[in-house]
Amino acid sequence: MMNHPQQPREFDAVLGDQSPVLEGAAVLGGIEGVKLRLINPDPKVKIAALEQALNYGEQGLDLLIQTLNDNNLEIQNAAYLLLRYRTETRVKKALIESDIEILKQGSTDYIRLRDFLVVGKWEEADKETDRLMLVVANREKEGWLNVESIDKFPCQDLRTIDQLWVKYSKGRFGFSVQNRIYQSLKNKSDQNIWEVFGDKVGWRRGGKWLYYTEITFDKTAPEAHLPMIIGVYLAGASNCGEWLSLLKVVSSFTSRLVKCNI
Repeated sequence: MMNHPQQPREFDAVLGDQSPVLEGAAVLGGIEGVKLRLINPDPKVKIAALEQALNYGEQGLDLLIQTLNDNNLEIQNAAYLLLRYRTETRVKKALIESDIEILKQGSTDYIRLRDFLVVGKWEEADKETDRLMLVVANREKEGWLNVESIDKFPCQDLRTIDQLWVKYSKGRFGFSVQNRIYQSLKNKSDQNIWEVFGDKVGWRRGGKWLYYTEITFDKTAPEAHLPMIIGVYLAGASNCGEWLSLLKVVSSFTSRLVKCNI
């Protein structure tokens, strides 16, 4: 069967009137069926097609590589997750080149951050993330972000930073990972939600907040441990001298992530 990639197989889908793009179609077999499902507007259909593509050898691999540059981030991520452990030279090259689109979307230069993440220099990447956020917010002189600057922080820059962290940590670190955990704790009282979150992501130990030097900068760290975003806000809370100030800043940041759909 591998010599006839156009022929239907046992895992080919049978699509009828359920798909507006393929309405009236009969059996969509082989690589052509995968291609047709990839133009379906439903992301779930497209992701299922990507998973099937690998059953069709080199042609399927080509489709996955092409999809790394899809306009839909969900589709991009699905293709990346399917390709990330592949050892083919062209796949590795495509994964690196696919960052070009991510890097072009932000308002500043994210190449240095990407380069740190590629080689697993997590502490350097964390510090670079802080620096970049201050640059984007035009708060380099102050050295910290306030509520106003967070509320206005460009969504695309947050998304670019998050995509790079998520991609190179294989889904372990990133703003979106942190936000998912934070949102899951919303049933906690406002007074302790931040502490519970700190315990969950490993920023607290034994009931105490860790110093920056105690943070774990490798992939054995708890999920969502990085980037250590609290560092760029703590200075602001310290200047204000109020714990409520930190809570307000954190609340603003998580709200911004939600508004930016991150």
